[in-house]
Amino acid sequence: MTGCSSGAPVSEVRGSLTAIGTPVQKDPIGAWSNAWSKDLTATSLNYSPDGSNVGLTALATRQAYFAALDGPLSPEQQNQTKDVCGPAGAFSVPVSVTSIGVALNNPSLRNVKLSREVLAGIFSGSITRWDAPEIADINPGTALPSDDIAPIMATEPSVETEAATKYLSADAAWTSGVSATWPKTENDNAVTVKKHSDLADKVDKTPGGIAFMDLGSIGSRFETALLSFGGGYVRMSKDSAATAAQEGSTRTLPTGVEFALPETSEQGYALGVVGYQAFCSEYSNHQLSTLVKSWGEFVLSPDGQVTSAYFANVASPSEAAMRESKKLIDTIGDAQ
Repeated sequence: MTGCSSGAPVSEVRGSLTAIGTPVQKDPIGAWSNAWSKDLTATSLNYSPDGSNVGLTALATRQAYFAALDGPLSPEQQNQTKDVCGPAGAFSVPVSVTSIGVALNNPSLRNVKLSREVLAGIFSGSITRWDAPEIADINPGTALPSDDIAPIMATEPSVETEAATKYLSADAAWTSGVSATWPKTENDNAVTVKKHSDLADKVDKTPGGIAFMDLGSIGSRFETALLSFGGGYVRMSKDSAATAAQEGSTRTLPTGVEFALPETSEQGYALGVVGYQAFCSEYSNHQLSTLVKSWGEFVLSPDGQVTSAYFANVASPSEAAMRESKKLIDTIGDAQ
């Protein structure tokens, strides 16, 4: 399957790839790696989720063959790779969309709607009970428990927190701006954990807990709030995330393809993190460029995107983004 998606004969696609980058892509890369190596048995991939910046540095110093990034490559970052990746440097393409939901731990709450204004109040500390009038106003007819709300936040900087605060910043009630770290809250019931990956267990153990978490961590374990993106309230699901992704915007720049989720959507769930992978424009020899190109082609192929959706709970960027990204992958060549 993978061999068919690559321009090179299967017999030429062989070798081991090393990649470093964001922990957000750990599960999708694991799913892609298993499927890619299953079809091309002479290949393997070793991925270290040490961070987006670490991955970029590794690519620029020949310690990795591609980098998994939390955002698109900037011109300055591209310049850092030109000694290793050739005169054109590296380029980046979008490969996945990790949805971010609002997970709840309160058995009395089902299908509850939470606006940006209400979430801003919860995470800044001005709304502290589930039966607060601000929540009741947007949930008429719903019996709300008179329990305390316990917002749970990770203290480490993360792209997930940046996405959450960006969503909140669309409402004037959130005055802390967009940040990779949560501001201090005045809610005495607030709870912190060190890592984003610790949130699920802490929410599970905290009555009244609420946290922004990725879809993979939420799974079927938690009830999630319905959010609005300018239209009606939408439940986070694979289908609603895919709807939003198809409404996203794509542009091709000298640094690669950039993809953004829509700011507003009637039926799509548009809160998420777009994952990127950065590749050299040229590699030191034909075998390596063929190997890297095979990986990139599989990740962006329909089979690759179905694999990550099924096994890693991520959505695909839009068809337009996939089409433009494949064009760039096809240009990967050998150093002369």
